[in-house]
Amino acid sequence: MSTRLPLHLAVRRIASANPDAIALVHDTERVSYRTLAEAGDNYARLLSSWGVQQGDIVALMLPRSAQLVAVQLGVLACGAAYTGIDPRWPVSRVSSILDQLDAPVVVGRTPGDIEGRPVRVIAPESVVSAAADPAPYNSPEVSLDDAATVFFTSGTTGVSKGVVTTHRAVTRMFGTAGLDGFGPGHVTPQAAPLPWDMYAFELWGQLSTGGTSVIVGEDHLMPRRLRALIADEGVDTLWLTTSLFNLFVDEDVECFAGLKQLYVGGEKQSPAHVGRYLERFADVPIWNGYGPAENCMLTTLHRMGPADLSVPGGIPLGRIVPGTDVVVVRDDGSPAPAKETGEILVTGDGLALGYVNDPVLTGTKFIEIEVDGGTRRAYRTGDMGLFDSEGVLHYRDRIDRQIKLNGNRLELGDIESAARRVEAVRNCAAVAVRDDNGQVQHIALYYSTDADHAGLTPRELRKQLATMLPAYAIPTAMERLDALPISANGKVDLRALGERGRR
Repeated sequence: MSTRLPLHLAVRRIASANPDAIALVHDTERVSYRTLAEAGDNYARLLSSWGVQQGDIVALMLPRSAQLVAVQLGVLACGAAYTGIDPRWPVSRVSSILDQLDAPVVVGRTPGDIEGRPVRVIAPESVVSAAADPAPYNSPEVSLDDAATVFFTSGTTGVSKGVVTTHRAVTRMFGTAGLDGFGPGHVTPQAAPLPWDMYAFELWGQLSTGGTSVIVGEDHLMPRRLRALIADEGVDTLWLTTSLFNLFVDEDVECFAGLKQLYVGGEKQSPAHVGRYLERFADVPIWNGYGPAENCMLTTLHRMGPADLSVPGGIPLGRIVPGTDVVVVRDDGSPAPAKETGEILVTGDGLALGYVNDPVLTGTKFIEIEVDGGTRRAYRTGDMGLFDSEGVLHYRDRIDRQIKLNGNRLELGDIESAARRVEAVRNCAAVAVRDDNGQVQHIALYYSTDADHAGLTPRELRKQLATMLPAYAIPTAMERLDALPISANGKVDLRALGERGRR
């Protein structure tokens, strides 16, 4: 598919060219592209009758299902954008998101209202039933630069932020000269949370190019389920957060057998876990994926290999994906030369339009920069990194994870990197424990080990860290956990660990 189109039009094009190809699999339901496109048009007519207009944002409180995807297509066909809300969330969180959206239409399964907002009810049905009596829906003209979806990310502040993302941002990495593993004959599980940008990676990466998306009903994909999906559905392309990848390697590294490519990211990679994967699957590409939701899905990729396991500072972030560029800048905003650390700024087709109904935050994070004699719009990631002499991007740490303790400036990422070099440590996270005024009191390190090293005590770990870190950087508190807590997005829950440290 060489010519990019808005998402719903891309699906229609495939439905016209290859109508019987399987677009979606959900339990026993197998949905062709023709059926999916026809159901999307029928839902578009229904949504239009409820008042959905071009430029609206529609809140979908539907469970993960083939029907949800068809309704999303219906929203897009109306010229509107959708946002996914987990119907199991507390009413207070749902209300706070709807307050940001000022959503004119809320679609769910349960009649009633949410603090005065009526819920339009769509009963559960198969997509085949939803596609009955098809008739073409005359969509308004939609461009690649129009809003397609709003992702909600809490980032480092804990406050949900609605990231308004365009059709172009979603489609830029896929198709001709795009990422490996997407298109006809390729199959990806859709297991990422509904409000997260990697939901789009798993779903629209295949549906915009003619591949198949297998919808996973569980909260998290687990090793046994992956084995079954590879065997039964032909899954060959997979995305996992770093924390889940580490878990899969620890529990059942053989579960990856049969994959053709694996994308892993969202957190700093563990060389030990990557090394164990490479020992077993040396010929199956495993890619380190990096990127904030504000630059939809991915910004850089790096195929990981044995040489990366001993790179100082950690496994590289890699090179930019299609439709994207990266600039590393100094504190004064000037470009940093190779090997000099600065803030990572992202430009290109993946950039969000901004934060929904928040022009102040949008103006703070999305800025204009001078590059090569011209002006570009860029997103300030808050991540620190550098380019090496070969143009490969390396991650250092978050700006907001740089702390001062007793007059010393510390990088929490450096502490984690040192701990990961201890053979027994399987996973770890360093957090700054703060008092009620936000002042850093001390550093806490939480770690887990494999079964053979379950006896690694905090005292023994402290001794080993003392050989790698200055005294002021050694965490005051250390605690071994069976497993580090995981957030809804499949990443280590640093906020929960911070609260644990204050107890």
